[in-house]
Amino acid sequence: MPAIIDIAPAQVASATTTKLLTRAELDAYDPESESWQKQFQRRYTHHSELKGVLNQVEDVNETVYNKFAIAVTPYMAQLMDRDDPKCPIRLQYLPSFHEETKPGFATLLDELGEERDTIPGTSVVHRYPRRVLFLVSNTCATLCRFCTRKRMVSQPTGSVHKDEIERSIDYIAANKEIDDVLLSGGDPLTFADDRLDEILGAIRRRAPHVRFLRMGSRMVVQLPTRITPELCAVLEKHRVQMVNIHINHPKEITPLLRQRVKMIQKAGVMMGLQTVCLKGVNDDVQVMRELFMQSIEMGVRPYYVYSTDMVEGAHHFIVPHHRMLQLYEGLRGWISGPAVPTFIVDGLGGLGKLPIIPQYVKEELLPDGTGTTVKCRNYAGKTVEMPGLGLDFALPTQSN
Repeated sequence: MPAIIDIAPAQVASATTTKLLTRAELDAYDPESESWQKQFQRRYTHHSELKGVLNQVEDVNETVYNKFAIAVTPYMAQLMDRDDPKCPIRLQYLPSFHEETKPGFATLLDELGEERDTIPGTSVVHRYPRRVLFLVSNTCATLCRFCTRKRMVSQPTGSVHKDEIERSIDYIAANKEIDDVLLSGGDPLTFADDRLDEILGAIRRRAPHVRFLRMGSRMVVQLPTRITPELCAVLEKHRVQMVNIHINHPKEITPLLRQRVKMIQKAGVMMGLQTVCLKGVNDDVQVMRELFMQSIEMGVRPYYVYSTDMVEGAHHFIVPHHRMLQLYEGLRGWISGPAVPTFIVDGLGGLGKLPIIPQYVKEELLPDGTGTTVKCRNYAGKTVEMPGLGLDFALPTQSN
C-alpha cells in the first residue's frame, strides 16, 4: 500500500502536550479532563517511558521496534498492575524478549492472506461473496503485541492513501451484490468525526445496496473518551448498525467504558464483543466466564473468540487447540447462553473463519449395521442415546 495521506488530527504531535512520566502524574490523571486527541498525544511510545510509572519493565532489544512499534494510552497504563509483570493488561501491550525469539513453526506477516484478496488499487478485502472488509486506517490508540496486521499497523509504508479510500468506495458502489461492509484497520475511530462522516456518508449515498454497515474498534476500550455525543450522532446519522469492540480481560471493563458503551447504544447501534484467546492473559475458564458475563451485562453480545494468529512476534500467546476446546466446554452450560461466543480459528492463507466446537452430538452406526443412532452429551457429561434422530422417516402420501 502507498504512503499515508489521510491523517487523523489525533496523529499530529503537539509541543504543548507532555507525557506522564511519573507515577504521581499518572495516578492524578483524569482521562475525562481533556479531549481524546490530547490523550492520544500523551501515549507512551517506548518501554523506557513506562519505567517511571511501572516497576519491572522489561528492557527489550531495540530491534523489536524495527518490526512493531509500541503505543500505550495513559488510560491503559492506569489499568496495568504497577508491580506485576504478568499483569494481563501489561502482557498485551508491553514488548517482550519473546518477540525476538524464533518459534518452531513458520510465522507470516500476512498470515490471513488478506493482501491476496485485496482488490487492486483499493483497501477492500473481498473474500466472501456478499461482504467485504474495508481497511480505512493503519493507526490504533494502543498497539496490541499480537496484532494480526503488523504488516500495516504502525508502519507508514503500509498505510491507507486517501485516494485508495475513494477507490474502495467506488468498488463497493459498483458491486451491487455487496450488502455487508465492515470498516476496520487499524482503527476507524482514530479519524476525526468529520472524516468519518465523509466516509460513512459516501458509502450510504453511493452504495444504497449495502444493508449492513458495521465497524470494528479496539479504541473504544483503549481510549473510552473517544466516544462523544458528536461521534454517536455521526454513527446514528449514517445508520451504522453494529460496532464490535475488542476486550480480552475483565480488567478492561471499567465504569468509564460502561458509560461510553451506553452512549453508543443510545444511538441505536448494536454492540458485539471480539476476543483473542491469549496464553497467560485469558486462557482460564473463570476469567472467560467473568469477561463474557460482564460483557452481556452491559449489553455487548460476545461474538467471536479468535485463536491467536501465527504472526511474527506473537507465538508466545498461542493457546493450543485442545485448550480452546476445554475453554469452550467451560462456558457452554455454565454461563448464560447469549454470553457464549463462537470460538474460531482463521485459516492460513485466507481460508476464512472456521468454528472450533466440541462434539456434543454424534451419529454412529448400529452394531448390526442396519442403521444409525445419535449419541448426545451435555455440558455436565451426562449422555443419552436418541436412535430416532438416526432415522429418515418417509412421510406417507395422502390417497385421494
